[in-house]
Amino acid sequence: MKVLEFTVGHAALESLMCAGALRRVLRLEDLGHARDHYRVTALVRDEMLDTVIEKSSGRPRWVKWP
Repeated sequence: MKVLEFTVGHAALESLMCAGALRRVLRLEDLGHARDHYRVTALVRDEMLDTVIEKSSGRPRWVKWP
């Protein structure tokens, strides 16, 4: 599993959570109601990395989590 930070729309976030792609959400930041986007830092399952990357709005990046 990898810790990934990415931005994602509301519908895509729901889809990822329902699919079990995110093992644990470590941080969730609302980027504004008008934008309908979130900045998410989450522990992502290895087999779901491609799905998360495809659904993310911006360019995901790996992060070190303490």
